[in-house]
Amino acid sequence: MQYKFEQLNTLAAILSSIEDPRDNRGKRHKLLDIFIMTVFGLLWGHTDFTNMAIDLKYHEAYFTELLGLENGIPSHDTFSAAFSIINPAEFLECFIQWIVDLTRPQGKHVAIDGKAIRAACEKVYRKKVPMLINAFMVDTGICIGQLRVEAKTNEIKGIPDLLGWLDLRGAVVTTDAIGCQKDITKILIGKGADFVLPVKDNQANLHKDIKLEMDTIIAQQQLEASVAKEYAEKGIKIATPLTDMLGIHQEFDKCHSRIERRTYYVWNDASCVFKDEWPDVAAVGMVVRERLVIHRGEDGEMTDEKPTVETESYIISRRMNAEEFACFSRRHWAIENSLHWVLDDALREDRCTARKGHATENIGLMRKIVYNLLKLDSDVQNMSVRAKQIYYRNNPDAVCRLLFEVVPGAGK
Repeated sequence: MQYKFEQLNTLAAILSSIEDPRDNRGKRHKLLDIFIMTVFGLLWGHTDFTNMAIDLKYHEAYFTELLGLENGIPSHDTFSAAFSIINPAEFLECFIQWIVDLTRPQGKHVAIDGKAIRAACEKVYRKKVPMLINAFMVDTGICIGQLRVEAKTNEIKGIPDLLGWLDLRGAVVTTDAIGCQKDITKILIGKGADFVLPVKDNQANLHKDIKLEMDTIIAQQQLEASVAKEYAEKGIKIATPLTDMLGIHQEFDKCHSRIERRTYYVWNDASCVFKDEWPDVAAVGMVVRERLVIHRGEDGEMTDEKPTVETESYIISRRMNAEEFACFSRRHWAIENSLHWVLDDALREDRCTARKGHATENIGLMRKIVYNLLKLDSDVQNMSVRAKQIYYRNNPDAVCRLLFEVVPGAGK
């Protein structure tokens, strides 16, 4: 049962376009075959090439029929060597071509954040922990790109490079505070995207100006609303321009012995921002998070606790209401909860020791491919990640369908 490329936008067809940089002398396995078997191994739940090669060996007859193998299953060293020398830029270009054809990120919420690969650090040489900056489409839960930087401090330089690869027309992009940079906002606007970016002390003057403006407006609005209420009790309605202009949205959460109230404010006026430096800022925002953690004594009675209060300022590239702002601010962290957590918990990315050559970014990108397949395949929806891995182990033809056909459920 030799595989065939009947459609050009299948994963296998796109992977087949990656140039094989290995020396022809002694080359015993096709690069595409290595890619295909790696997808099988990762979908089966393997997190290292040693155990992956052992398991693949037990299914050698199946892969010999599928791929026409002449030299059996590759050794774990063959897998490692191949991923260490593949051109990561070419690999990323193929990945983006594949995923953009399936998901169309235009007009979506794209979150960008860095993730450390701690086990890939050569501590004996005191090297810095490598980082993979990931781009995540919040609406669909799909990873649409990644780029490697050598340390957390280089994330500022890496984000513009990653943005250069992505089609972001009509998207709203969010990052953590490290992404609040003048160059990044210019790139986003130039690519037809909007931004909602938190501002902290890395932009000290901007942070101070926005906080002063928002604190003043919020205090004036609260006073205005109090006066309006007093007059309303007397049957008199007065004008409330600040209340009409200031967007306010509140959310409450109560779970796990914690009560949290989040208040989102949007001021669709950026006169407090120095326009010569930040010309694309159209609005500013603030989030006030009040959190009370409930502790109980030995007698079961609640102890006297004081709530903690945190505030965070934002710059925004277009006018929006408070509910929109709340959605972008809150849902940005889906990249941590949905992508990074799965990569570490199910695919063990944080424990990957591969660091030779380009292995860190190339194997990282293979994990993103597998992560996306787990998300996109409509045949395994409503299953846990572990249940999906068991399903693919017992249904290898289902993996073939993901490789040699357009992913079922993609684009929905």
